[in-house]
Amino acid sequence: MKLNLGERFIVNNPLRAFIQRRIEGPMLKRMAGLEGYPLCLEIGCGRGVGAEIIVEQFGAQSVVATDVDTEQIERAKKNLKSKFKDKIKFRIADTMALDEPDNKFDAVFSFGVIHHMEDWRKAVKEISRVLKSGGEFFFEEPLRAFTRHFTKDSLFGVVATHPVGGMFGFDEFKDELRKNNVDIINIKHFGNIAIFGVGRKR
Repeated sequence: MKLNLGERFIVNNPLRAFIQRRIEGPMLKRMAGLEGYPLCLEIGCGRGVGAEIIVEQFGAQSVVATDVDTEQIERAKKNLKSKFKDKIKFRIADTMALDEPDNKFDAVFSFGVIHHMEDWRKAVKEISRVLKSGGEFFFEEPLRAFTRHFTKDSLFGVVATHPVGGMFGFDEFKDELRKNNVDIINIKHFGNIAIFGVGRKR
């Protein structure tokens, strides 16, 4: 799902980038089970901050950064191409139907992207499919109660919309990962607000 103007403003502002670099990235790195990731996939790369974090904080040798939004891909290229031209490749891609072979990536990253999907279960299935056995899936996602409140029950819903098919609770998400051969190895659960964690594919 492409972002509307309100959401694009939120994800592209400097405060969001600061939070990703200084809070979310380091938190997920502390949860990592491995050191160094030769080939990584980022879903929903937006302006490119996540791909930058994957290289600089996780030590990735190569990153495939994807987004369904052409404008966001172009923004990411402009922001990162000169600095990481040999390490990051950008592609237009739908996470629910990735044009990638099975068992390709050493790690997959979602910085708050899965809840934007029309069918989050399809996204989880695809992430597991392209992840190598022993590979790790890093995620940070808002949960249903939080997403529903801010998109349906508050004024924030005027500028930010999220598909019902992208909303999920903690137990649902955990169970879906397990069904797709991904076991959670580390997780932080912030009540009904959000989850940060790492899963490893069996």
